[in-house]
This record gives sequence, structure tokens and C-alpha cells, in this order.
Amino acid sequence: MRLVFLLMTTLLAQTPVSDTDLQKDAIAKLSGAKEIRAGVTLANRATIENRREARTYLLSLLSSFGLEGKRHSYGAAGGENIYAVLSSGRPSAEVIVLGAHYDSVMRAPGANDNATGTAAVLAIARAMAATRGRTRDLMIVFFDEEERGLQGSRAFAQMLKDDNRKVVGVHTVDQAGWDQDKDRAIEIELPYDGAVAMYEAAAKSLGLSMPIHTTTESGSDHSAFRGLGFPAVGVTEEYRNKDTTPHIHRATDTFDTIDFEYLASTTKLVGEVIKGLITAK
Repeated sequence: MRLVFLLMTTLLAQTPVSDTDLQKDAIAKLSGAKEIRAGVTLANRATIENRREARTYLLSLLSSFGLEGKRHSYGAAGGENIYAVLSSGRPSAEVIVLGAHYDSVMRAPGANDNATGTAAVLAIARAMAATRGRTRDLMIVFFDEEERGLQGSRAFAQMLKDDNRKVVGVHTVDQAGWDQDKDRAIEIELPYDGAVAMYEAAAKSLGLSMPIHTTTESGSDHSAFRGLGFPAVGVTEEYRNKDTTPHIHRATDTFDTIDFEYLASTTKLVGEVIKGLITAK
């Protein structure tokens, strides 16, 4: 009996956590519904201390996926992006960037804005780490200080430009947890040439029925890359089409407002697009 118990315990320990469970746990910890570590609960991700806690947590998750998390410090006010590189193994490979900002405003726990985008990127990062046949490098990035004028993404984009990286696509996710009318619709913000077609093809491939809208919204991290000449696009809920969280930047932006089925469909869609990009022949 003891041997059977030990075998069952081992099997349970090896059972992979589902994307939904991963995302629920991440959003709960980042938005204060759970302790992010023993004795520490985040009221926001705006203070330097709380952003440090968030960074440590994100680094631990990347490590659990088998990825080497790195810190990109910038400026003089404690700003720091977290990133990891999934290498294709090809010298001077082209680069795809997938990112989301992890900070929040001071008065909000930031469950939707933007723990949902962070959770989407986490689930996709784990899936892409297991994807074979990569022909392009994938950079997974969690941006700091989006809420302070895109400071983190601006600094990261500048680093890529200074390093002469061959970035052929940047996709950022910001707010992906509200879908009151249950149509699964997303918005593609300022898409570069071919981006909308990629999302439409990915939705068809997955059998996902969802409207895909385009907007000229420029108020998130994708703009930082576009400003330096990189092809970039933002993905969000219906921010311009009036099916977006009413809790943005409020104390009510909490875990219990998140539509996890909607987050799952958006995650699958973005993941399918990224998979196609990093395995392109």
C-alpha cells in the first residue's frame, strides 16, 4: 500500500497544471486574491516594492517552464522588464516578440489591467517552450511601467534597436478578461501588414468563432515598438467597441471580475498566431 501511495503521489506531482489553472493562480497572486508569497499580498503593482514582488514571481514561473528569465533594468527609478528568449538555434535568427505589461496603477489591483495579459503570455510561453521546429527566436517580455507612459516597453524596444535585432513582429496583450456579450471578440490595435489575416487564419484553424475588429488605439506597449520602426500590434478585448471592463484603473479591478473562458479563447488565438510565426519556413 505504501508503494502504491508513493506512486500515486509521484504521478499527481507530475500532472501538468492546465492553462486555466495556471492563469487563475497567476492572476490571483498578482492581483491580491492570494498571497504572492507567504505573508505578502499585493494591493497593486505600482509601488517599487510590489513590482519587485511581481518580478520575482514571474521569474520563478519562467524557471518552472524551463526558461531562463532575465532582468532588463533601465532608468534611475527602479524600472525593470523581465524577459526570456526561446532560441531557434539559428545564428542571427529573426525575432518575434510577445509581451504584456505587469504593472498597475496605484489605486487598482489590476486583475484585468493587466494580469490577464500577463497570464496569457505566461500560458503561451509555456506552450512555445515545448514547440519544436522553431525557425525564429521568440522573446517573451513582461513590461514595467506601462501605466507611466510605456516606459518599460520604450526602453526594451530601444535595447532591441541598439542590438540590431531582426524583429519581424511584435504582439502585445493588454486586457483580455472581459466579454459581457459572450461573442469572444477581440480588437487588433494598429495592425501591421498581414497581421489581421494571421489572426483570422488562426481563428479558422482553431474553429473559434469570434469577431476580429481593428482599431487605431495607440495607448499600449505596441506603440513603443512601432515608434522605432518595428512591425507591432496590440491585442485586447473590445476596448473601442464598448465591451470592455468598467473596472479599469479602479479598486474594483479584481479577480472575481475576470471571464476565464474568454481569456482562454484569446490565449489560444494569440498562441496559434505566435506558433505560426516562430515555425515559419
